[in-house]
Amino acid sequence: MPGPVFAEGESVTLRTIEEEDLEFLQRGRNHPEIRRPLTDVDPQNGEQIREYFENGVSGDGDGFGFLICAPEESDDADGEDDDSEADPVPVGAVHIPWVRTKHGSGMLMYWVLPEYQGNGYVTEATELILDFAFEERRLAKVYAVVLESNVGSQRVLERLGFEREGVHRRESFVAGERVDNYRYGVLADEWLDQSET
Repeated sequence: MPGPVFAEGESVTLRTIEEEDLEFLQRGRNHPEIRRPLTDVDPQNGEQIREYFENGVSGDGDGFGFLICAPEESDDADGEDDDSEADPVPVGAVHIPWVRTKHGSGMLMYWVLPEYQGNGYVTEATELILDFAFEERRLAKVYAVVLESNVGSQRVLERLGFEREGVHRRESFVAGERVDNYRYGVLADEWLDQSET
């Protein structure tokens, strides 16, 4: 079961990643519809996921990450909604695994399992992690690198106020072909100004 609530939105919560969540992370990061946009072309076994967890999420580094959880739909036996609080369902992850402390910048990564896509979970989870990154961690900038073919992710970033800053031509090798990467970025003052309005 995911860890405690770290941040809460209207439809998702960000929860700490615990050791028992590593199997979920492995399943997600190996899913063909997720690993290709993340440009993870090689399978990731349990040991590799553990290393990523220890170095990028729970280690001594400055990175941080969370499970994206949605409430479980629960009905009681007679078909009525149950008033008790539903257990959280992990649907994806959002991370800023690499922080350049000296420069105050971090790289954003996220994914949601295909069966939960299209519900606004990534957008809301990204808003929550950006609030934390800028308000509490005092980062000056967060950036993301997106494949040219990942139009959905580009829309999420643009909707949140990220600017396309450049193109890394034929940077990635995905599904047998070289593709461009787009780099997006948002500055702390841009994010904080738009959050106030």
